[in-house]
Amino acid sequence: MCKTSLLIALDIVSNFISKNDGEHIRGTECDQRIFSKKESDGFVYSPNYPFPYMPKLVCRYFIYGMQNAQYLERVRLNFTMLDIPKGSKGDCSDGYLKIYLKGQETMDAYDKFDQELCGDEADPNIMVSDGPRLLMVFSSGEIMGRGFKANYTFETEYRIPGTAAPDGTCSFTYRSTSKKKGDFNSPRYPTNYPSSTNCTYHFLATDNEQVTLVFDNFKIRADNINSSVGSYGAEICQEDWLEIYNVYRDGSEIIIGRYCHMSAPGPIESNRGAIGLKAILHSDDAQVASGFKARYSFELAKSIFGDCGANVSSSDSGQILSPNFPKNYDAPKLTQSSKSCNWYITVRPQYRVLIIFDKFAIEGEPSGRGCPAAVLRLWTDIAAPGKELCGEKAITDKWEYISATNQMRLSFITADKAVGYAGFRAYWTEVLAGPSCDEFQCELSLFCIPFHLKCNNIPNCGTDDDSDEKNCK
Repeated sequence: MCKTSLLIALDIVSNFISKNDGEHIRGTECDQRIFSKKESDGFVYSPNYPFPYMPKLVCRYFIYGMQNAQYLERVRLNFTMLDIPKGSKGDCSDGYLKIYLKGQETMDAYDKFDQELCGDEADPNIMVSDGPRLLMVFSSGEIMGRGFKANYTFETEYRIPGTAAPDGTCSFTYRSTSKKKGDFNSPRYPTNYPSSTNCTYHFLATDNEQVTLVFDNFKIRADNINSSVGSYGAEICQEDWLEIYNVYRDGSEIIIGRYCHMSAPGPIESNRGAIGLKAILHSDDAQVASGFKARYSFELAKSIFGDCGANVSSSDSGQILSPNFPKNYDAPKLTQSSKSCNWYITVRPQYRVLIIFDKFAIEGEPSGRGCPAAVLRLWTDIAAPGKELCGEKAITDKWEYISATNQMRLSFITADKAVGYAGFRAYWTEVLAGPSCDEFQCELSLFCIPFHLKCNNIPNCGTDDDSDEKNCK
């Protein structure tokens, strides 16, 4: 090659590399590296594009996304033009563009390319790397063509199973019509999820189905940890958190709970009438944690009472027992992901529901690993998220709750990994707050309760008020 031709060739190479926003690799004719600037994008071209490329060139394009403790990216490549003439046999024997999507160059496995392109149409025209590396090897033959133009985009690699949103955001959908059971997880699990992230998980059931979520591993960063009742709710989970919602056909959503630290959510079933569930993982711009791994299952919808339970609306007191009590409750049937019992207590208007737990032992540890195998959710306010209860109540502990209105709801759910435990016994009473009372008035709590509940060996006035059991023969 004469000196003038060489200078022209070098100028062409220099121009097309700079136009690619690439970095020329010294000692090579036209190899280049393109590095991410965090979710950046750009174009790659064949040498001399849009004019015909020169013959007998081999150029490698190393396109690398970010990969560190904070970021993990993949490369999306979208071809907008391809013109590499085929050889005499109608194949890519003259010129070609080979695509490597799995980091094969790190093992010198250049014979294991994922796509080989030539002709005038890329098939497929969109390719996505498996990990942060994508390599293109362009070899021009003797037949000249216009080459190629492709748009590259660095997008966050979440490593979450499910149907990803087409715009590359952290949004994944799980449809019953596609798959009845599967796994989902926080981004990049078991390594730390990234900061400044919002990921959404949509679980969509068909008519007459419901979805169950069971969490197997859980660790979401929280700075304000509650060591007694677990890390739940907006007051504690302020930095990073996972929220779960029931989703309804009219677009409305009702929150089930907000979770963080190591307090895993108890098993969750979507409500009867909901079309599915939605989960949102949020992280702020500070430190992070390993995240979560969970399972979903679509099954035939149960009644509003679940597998057991009842609607209580015609009495002024009663008791609620876990299945088989006083024997241990059991795990769901082999064909079920969960077993649930839902109780709805409604008393007269202006009255409230007082509930006292006499016995309580459900596998789990609220201040530690949470309630992943079994949980009792208690709604003292129907319009607010329920309390998640598990663990064991000591004999000296006093567990009582009072409703905000004349309604209270309880839901006991066991997952397929439950081993069974003693369960619970609770007494509930319809009470009217003082000061005046036409029936029996408790001395300390000032609750007004029916006369017939006096001297029944049940603390209907509350755990700290035994006035209803005094002077009994």
